[in-house]
Amino acid sequence: MIKRLALIGYGAIAKDILQILTPLLQEHQVPVLILKRSALSESEQKELPAFAKVINHPNYLWDFKADLIVEAAGQESVSQYVPACLSSGADVVVTSIGALANNDLYAELLKVAEQFKSRILLPAGAIAGLDYLQSVKDAEDIQVTYESRKPVAAWLPELKALGITPDALKQTMVLFEGSAAEAATRYPQNLNVAATLALAGVGMERTHVRVIVDPTLNQNQHHIVVTSRYGKMRLQLSNTPSPNNPKSSWVVAQSVASVIKKEFSAIKIA
Repeated sequence: MIKRLALIGYGAIAKDILQILTPLLQEHQVPVLILKRSALSESEQKELPAFAKVINHPNYLWDFKADLIVEAAGQESVSQYVPACLSSGADVVVTSIGALANNDLYAELLKVAEQFKSRILLPAGAIAGLDYLQSVKDAEDIQVTYESRKPVAAWLPELKALGITPDALKQTMVLFEGSAAEAATRYPQNLNVAATLALAGVGMERTHVRVIVDPTLNQNQHHIVVTSRYGKMRLQLSNTPSPNNPKSSWVVAQSVASVIKKEFSAIKIA
């Protein structure tokens, strides 16, 4: 059971995670340490639970000796903090899974985790069906395709860079098509799902990804097709975007919180 919990980052997802977990953490009297480089705003200070403390330097994190650390600060934080977190003996929940498209970083994290007997926990996030994919991934004929369809609001900077006025987009537009490795690297805030699917299944290069901007949508859609000798899985999810970050689905924080809740449970559904 978790006795000490730490969060790296305190953005929209981290705040939602803490809010969801507050009753459980209070029940088990679990202290929480939050690493946040900038100062808290007045509203953040008022909302911060009494059992949580905010620090601005990682040295305090190592002194805290957390059992579980949640990375929720973007892909750069994975390489910056996660190796040291694992070497401290803590298990680490990685939310910026797209960072693991970097083969060297992925190999390093696995090596450190094995050396210090710690675990890297990857939440399903915005998607489902990973249990099925893991069951059939060794089939020689397996094919995995992932299609992301999001509203225009999720792609404003990308459209601007292409010289496209968002209001002028009336039809669906294919923004990207290629491997999960390239997708997760090119769109770090939008395509963590592609990396999650790849790691659960046939790898970054063999997982085919298509990214579509759809002006008719108000939710984030995920279409997953897995075909092999064992059968076919066709899965579609429509997720409500996070109120604070349209690039991310609101359910992501629920998924991360679910991973943490399992650490308090006597029974786990595998």
